[in-house]
Amino acid sequence: MKTTSLYNAVRSALLATPLALTGLSAAHAAETEEAKVERIEVTGSRIKQIDMETSSPVTVITAADIQLSGEATVADVLNNTSVNSFGSWRGMSGYGSGASATSSVQMRGLESYYTLVLLDGRRMPGTSSSAGASADTSRIPMAIVERIEILREGASAVYGSDAVAGVINIITKKDFDGVALSYDTERPSEEGGDSNRFSVTSGFTSNKGNLMLTFEHYKTDAVMDRDIWAMDDATYGDYSGFSSVPNGVRPNGSWYFNDEMCGTVENTVVLGDGAQCGYNHGMVTKLFGDVEQNSLLSNFNYALTDDIQFRGRASASFAKTDSRYAGTPVSTNYPVMAADNPFNPVGEALSLRMRSAQIGARDTRTEISNIDFFGGLVGFVDVANGIDWEVNAQLSRSKTNSFNFNLVNDDIVQTLIDSGEYDIFNTSGMSISDWDAMMAGFYGKAAHTGLYSAEYESEQIDAVVSTLLFENQLVTIAGVVGAEFETVDFTQQSDPQSASGRVSGGSGGDDVFATRDRTSMYAELQFALPGNIDINTALRYDEYDQSGDVGANFVSGKFDNVAPQVGVAWRPLDSLLVRASWGESFRAPNMGEMFSTQALSFEKAYDTLWCDTQGNAGADAVYCNPNGSQQHRTWFGGNPDLKPEDGESLTLGAVWNITDDWSAEVSYYKVKLDNKIGSISVARLLSEEQDLGAGNHPAIIRDDSGKIETIYSFDQNIAGLTTSGYDFKTAYKLATNYGDFTFKGELTYVKDYVSQSAPDAEAIDYAGLQDYPDLRGNLGVSWSQNKWGAAWTTYYIGDQASGNDVWGTNYLADIPGYVKHNVQLSYSHDYNGSITLGLNNAFDKKSPTWYDGFVGYRDVYTGLYDVLGRTVFLRIEQKF
Repeated sequence: MKTTSLYNAVRSALLATPLALTGLSAAHAAETEEAKVERIEVTGSRIKQIDMETSSPVTVITAADIQLSGEATVADVLNNTSVNSFGSWRGMSGYGSGASATSSVQMRGLESYYTLVLLDGRRMPGTSSSAGASADTSRIPMAIVERIEILREGASAVYGSDAVAGVINIITKKDFDGVALSYDTERPSEEGGDSNRFSVTSGFTSNKGNLMLTFEHYKTDAVMDRDIWAMDDATYGDYSGFSSVPNGVRPNGSWYFNDEMCGTVENTVVLGDGAQCGYNHGMVTKLFGDVEQNSLLSNFNYALTDDIQFRGRASASFAKTDSRYAGTPVSTNYPVMAADNPFNPVGEALSLRMRSAQIGARDTRTEISNIDFFGGLVGFVDVANGIDWEVNAQLSRSKTNSFNFNLVNDDIVQTLIDSGEYDIFNTSGMSISDWDAMMAGFYGKAAHTGLYSAEYESEQIDAVVSTLLFENQLVTIAGVVGAEFETVDFTQQSDPQSASGRVSGGSGGDDVFATRDRTSMYAELQFALPGNIDINTALRYDEYDQSGDVGANFVSGKFDNVAPQVGVAWRPLDSLLVRASWGESFRAPNMGEMFSTQALSFEKAYDTLWCDTQGNAGADAVYCNPNGSQQHRTWFGGNPDLKPEDGESLTLGAVWNITDDWSAEVSYYKVKLDNKIGSISVARLLSEEQDLGAGNHPAIIRDDSGKIETIYSFDQNIAGLTTSGYDFKTAYKLATNYGDFTFKGELTYVKDYVSQSAPDAEAIDYAGLQDYPDLRGNLGVSWSQNKWGAAWTTYYIGDQASGNDVWGTNYLADIPGYVKHNVQLSYSHDYNGSITLGLNNAFDKKSPTWYDGFVGYRDVYTGLYDVLGRTVFLRIEQKF
């Protein structure tokens, strides 16, 4: 049967554009004798599409949109989209496993591992901090981005188990001739955060193919806690009882410290009624670290024959981040000074609260390298209706090394105290300088450098075959079948001392030695029916075979699932599309959730039982700080008995091209997850203990005074979550004698976000509470005329209730709505270049605070709000 000219036009366009074969694509076909295909866009499907809009809702952020946003990184651009409802993680000091040096995206408010991130349709390598489950969006150089496509629905049937909340496909530039240079610089109004970026792009195109190479260097300076959180408190009142002037706790719970030194030694202050010496750790901590990154990417394709093309991509990025936390609190194991120690000032045994500030802050150097190679053959066989095929291979590797300086070995600290050689309370009356020098020598003998390394390596081969199965005057049926096989090795390991639980100041113990094999097979059918109705169906089978060393023994687990998906699109009018899509999803436990050994963390929570129920709040103002900043030693770990999560998603919506220049879209979404994996939160464990009584909860261990000593929490299938809401989008173009104007806007309303932390726990609707805004949107206006251009973008985050009535607190604040504005002006000169000058957060909008009436620790989520203030940026571009 001879192929139709329309189908040949589609096939030719797709074959000429390698990107179109990745599954999320757009291409232009040549005019043929019978039809002209102006634009082909395949979104959320591996079947070649003719219509620009399908049954799947997609947001497209073009390179021009990225330029007009004024944002510095891909991570920032994604963070500002309305579908990223509650903000996304941005690396900060004090987080282990390399997390302080990474960024991620969290569509629909779900954790980052529910969003699949692709680069040109291929999975990006996972980060070590997520056990390979989440991609690091900060590692993508801006210079290579052609556009970003965001599929706003679950797509497990098409892309696999990690596409539960949606898919983000970052599409790189191709088909470039010549050389282009670009330089960007940013200067925030707050101290620190200065950034510079330089990129060079070169490309060559012939009648057989093309080659493109991009290099980018990016560097940004650190931002200190004290410069962001001080607000009206010049000292930045974030105090800890673990002080550089040691505190000692008597058997009766009262505290002792040298009140002559406290307040004189740097960053110390007498707290409250003089019960303790506090240390202001926020004065020395970096909120965001110093970051330097070099990235390289090459795209290439070559026509081997008229019907076979070789395509490939090679990329590498190398980044280093220097983060800083305050000097180490000796808190993993509290040292003790015996009553008969010659330097014991009270003659009673003292449990010590010490901080090794004298040897410096805890500095962490994190080095991350990503390497990705991809190559494949794309072809066409002219039989029957024509068969398109492709065979691909991909190798991805991500490696993280972290060096944590100035940690403290608890056992050595205890030995040095027991030696009777160190007057840590300065009972002999040394000068401050002499005492400081003694303490520096003391901590220097106990100093430890923590080492952490992780490596994620993925090898994948896949094949796809697609064809037009049937066509007549009324019905067209197209189909695709494919298979993928991937093998993953993941390891993360801390040095043995850090993993032993005998070192303070770092994290360790969450070692993982695991492998995973994934086998996937999928099929899709698309039906074009009378009445302008299209039906898309997909079915995917995934099998995960995982094994890992959990310390005591070697365990394994196998999970498989069949995920269906159905989408319907109907055009009652040429200008109106009505669509619906439903699908099931599942997520297999990642290798960290299953196989990580016990890891130590220090979780913040308010001990309501001891402080309030037992009436001890006045006895220890630091431990019972009402902002809940007291940290509790908490052990986390994996669970090899975990089961997969189940879910389903539904989207309904319509797209209306009101005029040739004005379009609008409305969509409804709903995502439901069952059997959700998570560790029981410290807050939940403390709430359960309220009902059981002190000493009766097996996961909470208290000391002789009744305070929390240790908490245990491990991953379990305990939770459920349902979220739903609406997306609104519109775009309008207006041509006038005074220039061309473009208006774009999007708004997401989160109707509900109901989470249940355990089967017997109360379900809580978080939508509209602190850090869960139920409204988020942006509006952009751009103008261009001749060589000039300008843009104004407004970002909006809705107000949020304090949640005091939910949490039983009285110190949280209602958060007002937040609006910031980015503006810019650009000029394109006659020498094939341009200059852009702009202001981000032009009116210097300050971020809100969590707390009512006082400054607290981390008093806003930096992944949701801009904390750097007004930022001036300059961009210079030149092409040759």
